[in-house]
Amino acid sequence: MPAPLPPAARAREELVANLMAIPAALGLILAVIAFFHRGSGISGTPGAGLAILGMAALTVAALLVGRLAPGRLRTFVTVMILIGGLLTLLCAWFLMQGWIMLMIVLTLALWLVFILVAR
Repeated sequence: MPAPLPPAARAREELVANLMAIPAALGLILAVIAFFHRGSGISGTPGAGLAILGMAALTVAALLVGRLAPGRLRTFVTVMILIGGLLTLLCAWFLMQGWIMLMIVLTLALWLVFILVAR
């Protein structure tokens, strides 16, 4: 079991995780808009629904990972963010939704920052 983190390191990790949740939440909003907007070309399709689920999972996982103590569960959630982000990026690419792809790339860039900040 790793030693508890000092408050400054813990706050830094939580800040980066919260920042990671911002583009994920914006991507979720964009995915919901694309799902319901008739002019998007993907309104009501299963692929757009999958993008909503993927972005919702990324948002929740990003908020969760900053609050978890270092250990197996946080490592698992961190790896799942990477896998979920890459698969949702692929989904957005197939749907040709550039803004959603941009939000996922920003989320994954902040994921990398989280990896570099976390020990």
